[in-house]
Amino acid sequence: MSGTQQVKRKKNDFVKSLVVLVTICLVIAVAMAAINLITEPKIAESERKAEEAALRLVLADASDFEELSGEFPETVSAVYRDTAGCGYAMMLNAAGYDSSKPMKIAVGFDAAGTILKCHVVSASGETSGIGTKVTDEGFLATFVGKDETLAGVDAISGATISSSAMLDAIRDAFVAVNTVKEGNA
Repeated sequence: MSGTQQVKRKKNDFVKSLVVLVTICLVIAVAMAAINLITEPKIAESERKAEEAALRLVLADASDFEELSGEFPETVSAVYRDTAGCGYAMMLNAAGYDSSKPMKIAVGFDAAGTILKCHVVSASGETSGIGTKVTDEGFLATFVGKDETLAGVDAISGATISSSAMLDAIRDAFVAVNTVKEGNA
C-alpha cells in the first residue's frame, strides 16, 4: 500500500469514527430530552406538593392560601395569605454554601407579622453535618415568636454561611410581610 493510500485510509477511519461518535451523542441527547419531557411534570407536581405541605406546616391554622404578587426581595419566591386572615406563609430561597442549590425555607407569620414557625424544605447544597444544622429543630425554634428584629437569633458557629444566609432570607421575609400588611401587594 502506498503512502497516499494509507493517508486516505486513516482519513476515512477518522471520519467514520467521528460520524459514529456524533451519532451516539445525538441519540443520547434525544433520549435525555425525552426523559426530561416525561419526568418534568412529575417533578413539578412533587415540588408543588412539598411546598403546599410546608405551607400547611408553618401556618397550620390556615384554611386556604391565596398567592400574592408584588415587589418582594429576591430571596422571597412566593408569598401567601390565609384566606381566613390568620396570617401569612412564605417560601424563601437562601443561597448558602452552594449557591447553585439554594436552601428552600418556609416561614409562617401570624396576622401581626410575628413568626409562628420556620421549616427548611431543602438544604441539599449545604455541607452535611455542618451547614445542615439549619434544619435542626433547636435552631428553627429560636425564630418562633420573633419580630423583625430577630432579637436573640444568632448564626450557628461552624455553619456561619448557611445560617447567615437563612437569617438574611428571613429578614427579607419580614420586608415582604410589611409590604403585604401595608397593602402594597
